[in-house]
Amino acid sequence: MGEAAPPEWPRNVGLDIDQFHEEAEPRTSPRSPSPRHITETVLDQLVAFGFGDVEEGDAEVPIRSDAFHIEWHSRAKSLSTSEVQRLNGLAAAAGDDVPKRLIVITTSGISRPAAAFADSAKAFVFFVDRSADKLVALNTRAQETLLPHTKPADRELEPW
Repeated sequence: MGEAAPPEWPRNVGLDIDQFHEEAEPRTSPRSPSPRHITETVLDQLVAFGFGDVEEGDAEVPIRSDAFHIEWHSRAKSLSTSEVQRLNGLAAAAGDDVPKRLIVITTSGISRPAAAFADSAKAFVFFVDRSADKLVALNTRAQETLLPHTKPADRELEPW
């Protein structure tokens, strides 16, 4: 009795072997970016908006700045006036010689009175749109940073 011959590989089936390699690579879900990806996205956009002194930090303080106090708000409830007042007080106390201005990065919204207070306190409030990888301005002062300008990196925002 002879050995069975291996079956012949089908020819001309229209598959490229590289197709399997590309499909086997892990894919990240657009709905659940990693914390590092979010931090890098926020950092890049803040620099593009004119916040020239922001830089990558560490796990405790993901983004650092000498002129701005950056707070991450990741609660389900929208920012209230009292919360923005509290964060603004922390920002003012965070400066060594000069009070820092507040930047809030949130995953929720903000109430109208809180947005009005943020404007009067010269604070910036941005919403992180994780599905689109972008920051959305939630108060008037933050919207002003989004206005078109020719050289965003050259336009630095005054600390006060």
